[in-house]
This record gives sequence, structure tokens and C-alpha cells, in this order.
Amino acid sequence: MDHERLETVLSCPRLSSLPTIAVEVIEMARQPDSNIKHIAKTITNDPALSSKILKTVNSSFYSLSKPVSTISHAMVILGLNSVRTLALGFSLLGNLRGSDDDYDMVKFWQRSIYSAVAARDISQRAGIVDQEEAFLAGLLQDMGVMAMVQTLGKEYIDLFVEAGDDHAELSRLEKGHLNLGHAQVGAALAEQWRLPDVLVDPIRFHEQPQKAPPASQTMAIAVALGAQAADLFVSEEQPDPGAFFDRALELLQIDQPTCEQMLQQVSEDTNEMGRLFDISTDTVRAAGDILADANETLLQLSLETAQSADALEQQNQDLQEQVIRDQLTGAANRGHFTEFVRDQFEQVSQSGAPLSLVFMDADRFKSVNDTHGHQAGDQVLIALSKIMHELIPEGGLVARYGGEEFTMVLPGTDRCDAARFADSVRAEIERTPVQAGEDLTLNVTVSMGVATYEGQGVFAKPAQLIKAADRAVYAAKASGRNCVRIFTPKAAAAAS
Repeated sequence: MDHERLETVLSCPRLSSLPTIAVEVIEMARQPDSNIKHIAKTITNDPALSSKILKTVNSSFYSLSKPVSTISHAMVILGLNSVRTLALGFSLLGNLRGSDDDYDMVKFWQRSIYSAVAARDISQRAGIVDQEEAFLAGLLQDMGVMAMVQTLGKEYIDLFVEAGDDHAELSRLEKGHLNLGHAQVGAALAEQWRLPDVLVDPIRFHEQPQKAPPASQTMAIAVALGAQAADLFVSEEQPDPGAFFDRALELLQIDQPTCEQMLQQVSEDTNEMGRLFDISTDTVRAAGDILADANETLLQLSLETAQSADALEQQNQDLQEQVIRDQLTGAANRGHFTEFVRDQFEQVSQSGAPLSLVFMDADRFKSVNDTHGHQAGDQVLIALSKIMHELIPEGGLVARYGGEEFTMVLPGTDRCDAARFADSVRAEIERTPVQAGEDLTLNVTVSMGVATYEGQGVFAKPAQLIKAADRAVYAAKASGRNCVRIFTPKAAAAAS
């Protein structure tokens, strides 16, 4: 490594200095006795940063059952570490993005946000405790690239352009021409900023995660896999998803069906997180297209091994089903739910038939995970989905909306019938014990909200109907839980 060139980069006046708020948050992160009140006060002193954090906490990315209005409340709900990491992410990213005028870095930032979201998802599935640090490490893993663009200018930009979307090639060019890599620069910059080792090591070893120290190797692998997942979305070369599936299985024992589900979730979450970080994701590939490529590869392999036409058709159907299904519960995923509601809304808008939505939220679900573990929580979600599928009328749809929240779509069902149906599902769940473990039986209750489209005048678009059902769920929880509440339009309420 060229230590002299590294020192030139780190001491260059063009390299942005660290924002004051970031310095304060980093310093508090290094103090074992940091408390919620102190950190919340520091963050609240920056109104713009506070607003971004609260908007993120209340987004679908975290799927909280109730809105959060203060930084202190956010720390209580998500934990001090999560909010502290968000504060660092927003402040550091804003600092780095402030000096990228020398070159169009749109794709760079798209890759960064997809890497961050994917690293967080992968770390969760791999059982890593520091999931928020995985997000931040994924976001900042290539900050050495930005530092070298800012300080070395055309000398480095030419290498960056020559490498294209191939980061392995970029590393080879950096070593050959500069004897200095962006991973080394990024890690040195992180150390200069006094970031914790849990972030420094994944940044240093994200190109060769197996060389990371044992204590941080799994995190480095999650960040590296996150970057590989990001390339599936942003690279013009359209890499083979199979290589990602194989590496995830080899390094973290994450199988292909789980990877496919993860890519679908990353696509949905990054659209939301990109908006919050002001990074456009409009030009990236959709998860469905990526999985379609995987399907095409699978079909080619099947043909080469002379599998029967019936087997090929079944594999294709299974893959398509995985695109629209929640892997854990078998319910439709949020993307399919959104499409289904949109199609049904268009039909009833023309026919005048009613359309009802029932939103359902498992009561005190967090306490199940905290007390009995996530495997028990998974069994509860599976049981809820099973009951709903057994009771849903023909033509209806059961979907997992996010976390412990489900929704049922009831075409042709008016408000009264939908309310009766919702209460029958609620009662069935209440009287059906859930076998959540070998020696663990849980009694579960749910809160439900009902909203119905019954002609023009109240809901002009599907999103309004969805929001109304969601508001009804909050009303049910506020009424003591284990009940059904119906969204009643003001005009209808006045008439009655």
C-alpha cells in the first residue's frame, strides 16, 4: 500500500470535514455510559436531522404499529443503537454527497443504498445482532471511492469509468495504478473519524470478507453480500443471480428461496429508504426482473439435463409463486396485495359493487418475540395466516402487509358483512391456541380494522381505502385490542 498517497488523500483540503453533529454522536457512541436523554437532546438540536430520523422511523421500513413523534420515543421503541446509527447515516451521507460535483455519482449512491438495505436484511437472516450497524457499514463501504474522487480527481475518475460496474476490476486497477484501494482509504477515513471497529472492519474487508478478523467476519460477509445483491439491481451488466445465491449459501448458509424472498423485500424497502435518503431508485431493475433472469437460467439448466416438460412448467410456476408470496406465512406479499387491490378498485369503480379491506394486527406481538424468541413469533404468524386462509371467501385475498400486520381483501362484500366476517376471524383466532414450540402453547388475540368502498364520493383511489383500514386498526388497538373497528366516513356518520 502506498502510505504516502494515502496520507495525501486523508489530508487533502478538498476532503469534506466531519459535521459537528456527527462528531458529537460518534463521541457519545464511544462512551459506555451514554444515555437516551443525552443523545436525544443532541440530535434534537439539529431540526433537519431530527425530521429525517422521525420520518424514517415512521416509514414502512420499520412497520411500527403506532406513529412516533419524538427522538426519545423512537429510542425507546427501536433502541438507542438504531436511532444513533440513523443519525450517523444521515449526517455522514449528507457530508459525502455535498462534494460529488466533479462526477455524476447517481449510480454510486443507488448502489450504496441498495447495499445498505440488503446488508441489514442479510444480517437479520444470519442472526447478527448489530443489524443497524450492518446497514450503516453497507451505506459507507465505498466511501473510499468518494474520497478518492474528491481528492485525486481525473486520475481516479478515469479508473472508475474504466472499471464500469465491476468493483473487483476497480480494485485491480486501483492496485495496479495507485497501489492504494478504495477499501483501504475508506477504512482509514473511518478510523480518522473515530468510527467504531464494528463499522471500520466491514469497510476495510468488504472486497475480501473472509480476511476480516473473526470477531467482525460475519458482518463483513453480510456487507459484501449486500453489495453483490445491490449489483443485481443497479448494474447495467445484469449479473447472474445464481452467483449471488451460491455465495450466500456458501458463506452464510442462506438458501435460494430465502434469497429470492430477500431480494423482493430489499426492492420494496429500498424504494422507501431511497426516498428518505433522497436517492432516486427509479432507474434500477425490479426484483421481478431479477428473479425472472434466475428463472431463465434455471430453465436453461433444466433443458440441458433433459428434464421433462412437466417438471419445467412446475419449476416456473413455483418461481412465479415465490415472487408474489411471503415465504414465511404463504400469504400474498405486499407487492401482490397492492396490485390486487388496484385491480379490484378499478373493477368496482366501474361496476358500483362494494369492496372491503380488513386489516389485522397481532396484539402485543413484540412481547412474544422478546419473551419466547423469533421462532415462536414465526409460528404465531404462520398460524394466523392459516386461520385466515381457511375462512377467507372465494375470490378474496390474504396478504402479509408487514411485520405482524395482515390484510384481507373482500371483493363484493359490503361494510356490515365485512365487519361480521372480521369478527368471526377474530373470534376464531382467540379460541385457537397456537403451538409455538415443542412445549409452548400461546393464546393470541388480534385487533382488526374494516374499510369499505361503496361507490363514488369517499375514496378516490386505492391508497385512501388502504389508509382508512389502517386507521381503523389503530382505533381497535386504542379501544383495548382484541376487537373490530369500522372506518365510517364522516358523511355516512352524520346521516346515521
